[in-house]
Amino acid sequence: MPINHETNHDLLEVVRRRAPTYLDTSPRSERVLAAMERVDRALFLPPDQRRWAYHDEPVPIGHGQTCSEPSMVAFMLDKLDLQPGQRVLEIGTGCGYAAAIGALLIAPGGTFYGIERISELAQQARQNLAGLRDRVVIIEGDGSRGLPSQAPFDRILVSAGVEGKERPRLEATLLAQLILGGILVYPESHGNLYVVVKDPGGTQRNTYYGVSFVPLVSDSP
Repeated sequence: MPINHETNHDLLEVVRRRAPTYLDTSPRSERVLAAMERVDRALFLPPDQRRWAYHDEPVPIGHGQTCSEPSMVAFMLDKLDLQPGQRVLEIGTGCGYAAAIGALLIAPGGTFYGIERISELAQQARQNLAGLRDRVVIIEGDGSRGLPSQAPFDRILVSAGVEGKERPRLEATLLAQLILGGILVYPESHGNLYVVVKDPGGTQRNTYYGVSFVPLVSDSP
């Protein structure tokens, strides 16, 4: 069957079909897919890139950054298990596409905090998410230390790749900002994606191999 790339619905059908062979064998949550269908990806992309909006692939958004592949966004949001009323932190918000979907999943009553270090992208994300300003807060800054001023969070998502030597420090920093039972999802720049659940006795972890992300950049020495 030919794949159409003309509408957001076409994109979601591709994401749905790919799910059983995408990093694991699980179908995507229908809650996540329904939220994604409500968020038109084209509106989050630069005008000269919108022709690729409904393709299931990363799209450049400027400054060396990308709007992640929708199948990857769906996978990470699914593993976060977002629920109404939760407090969520995303590091590396970029254009705000994942934040928009996440904000729908935590309504009513939730708050989604997004950190973006590139000023122009943070400003663009605020514009893109203006209709969700009652539940999304975009902060310009270095997300490699989390957001301790607003902790604890129910869920934390890192939408940029962590270099191997930085992984233990970042994971410990972010787990300290999670509630017990909270979930952290983060990828390496090239390699694994980790889903970590914070338990009273430590952590439970699932590892998924085969991801590639723009590296997370820290302004700290």
